[in-house]
Amino acid sequence: MEEFIYIITHDLRASFRAFHTIPEWIREDIGPLPPEREAIVAEHLDLLTTQAARADRMLLELRDFSRIGRLADPIGPHPLEEVLDRACQISPLPDRASLQVTGGATLSGPGNELAMFFAALLSNAVKHHDREQVRIRLSLARDGPLLRLTLDDDGPGIPARFREAVFAPLRTLRPRDQCEGSGMGLATARKIVTRLGGEIHIEPPEGVPPDAPRPAGTSGESVEGPVTASPRGTRVVFTLPGQMDDPPPLRLN
Repeated sequence: MEEFIYIITHDLRASFRAFHTIPEWIREDIGPLPPEREAIVAEHLDLLTTQAARADRMLLELRDFSRIGRLADPIGPHPLEEVLDRACQISPLPDRASLQVTGGATLSGPGNELAMFFAALLSNAVKHHDREQVRIRLSLARDGPLLRLTLDDDGPGIPARFREAVFAPLRTLRPRDQCEGSGMGLATARKIVTRLGGEIHIEPPEGVPPDAPRPAGTSGESVEGPVTASPRGTRVVFTLPGQMDDPPPLRLN
């Protein structure tokens, strides 16, 4: 099935690339138009180009999803800081986003897939944020033989009934004309972490009971009865092979 997906996406991308060129041919061929007609035609051609680019991006991410595990680097130790730097090269954080990392660790796995994993999570947090500033925090702890990592953001959050569904391929909670994402980010993250022997799931934000109602207007949810808190944010919890860095030695004066 994965080989089939790779072949199909490769061929479809070749077709969609033509949609980037065809609008320019149309503009050249139709010649001058009355101003009111020219504006309408330009709008429609721009829409065609935008939709083609969106489809091409979706196919590219679907292709990369199908190749997870097939083109992986050799398993080795990778400092978390270096993995995050590589992730930000794949999907750069915008100026409005900040990432705080509490603690250090060395992860074990294919370097390229670890970077792809964190790139998917960070990109997902930014794309679905609804405010001017994006704050993301990554914290670490031991979980038996694995590392337990928690990625918190201060975005609108995910309603409880969708916290598992969002890991399905091509699943997004926002209309595609409102979000540039293809719905492959969390699916990619889960496939990578599962292949490495870990797990990933979404929990309620810190300090919010699992079944607490969300405030009206958050993620499109309505609430009956009084709301005493305004929980925001998404908490993604996952485990990966690795070791916590030793704390610096205590210095006594």
